Amino acid sequence: MMSPTKTVHGDPWPRRFGRAVLAPFRPMSEVVDTIEVSRRVQRATTTGRRIVVDDLGTGADTAVVTALVARVLAHHRHDRVLAVDATGRLPSLGARLDSPVGQALGEGAQTGSFELARESLGEAAPGLWTVEAAQDDEAAHASGLLPISRFFGVTLVAGGSGGGFVDAVAETAHARIRVVRATREAALQTGRAIDELLRDGRRSEVERSVIVVFDQERREDPGFDTARITRILAESGARTVLLPHDRHLAQGTAVDTRRIADVTRRVALQIAAETVNRAVDVRPQHPGPQARGEGT
Repeated sequence: MMSPTKTVHGDPWPRRFGRAVLAPFRPMSEVVDTIEVSRRVQRATTTGRRIVVDDLGTGADTAVVTALVARVLAHHRHDRVLAVDATGRLPSLGARLDSPVGQALGEGAQTGSFELARESLGEAAPGLWTVEAAQDDEAAHASGLLPISRFFGVTLVAGGSGGGFVDAVAETAHARIRVVRATREAALQTGRAIDELLRDGRRSEVERSVIVVFDQERREDPGFDTARITRILAESGARTVLLPHDRHLAQGTAVDTRRIADVTRRVALQIAAETVNRAVDVRPQHPGPQARGEGT
């Protein structure tokens, strides 16, 4: 777990106060939209859905985005959620979830039943567990992730720039979250990666992707044209979402959903809904084992 420290709110005090005052006057359309997005997050699955969260080599913080989405899924869904950290960076996913990570996949994590498996995992919240996997341990995909993921409705795997484990998971992933930094260089790198996928005939992978343009460092690139870049990326067929800068996330501490900015909360819900829809609607090329959201 992370050492105790005073955490900041994503929204400054005047904005939080104003939002509280205006809360009773929220338009009905906004309430209905929120309910509809929540309904999509809760879509049932007959087999476990595996979702890879990568950075397309841009150095974006995939762990914090995975933590946000994992907490949204665990809060809204009725089955179990597993978050796997294969980033090899700090702050780790376990730290972002304020949870011990337990045994690493392929290095002691039990997979025989859920009751055995839970003893090897870190429990971050009701319905949400976390575990680590070595970036280069490709064998941990078959020996660890596939057997254990059958106990979960949704499994999120946070990776970075390549690595044998994440590459192996990607082969059977139902959807992708591509987190990229809000810079012109990162956008160019992302565009090239998408073009290569399309040239290789992997359009379905692009269409099953949600691209999160993350303003990780406040206005890291002052010349970044958010509207133009997100529009261009969306033309590929991928869903593109902007995650604005959040002071709470930037602090590097455990993610406290009570302290993130209101827009961060809404965007995280949107990312989760868009990704679940893609994961449920499209089957992977090599389907994995059946999931068990409840029981053993």
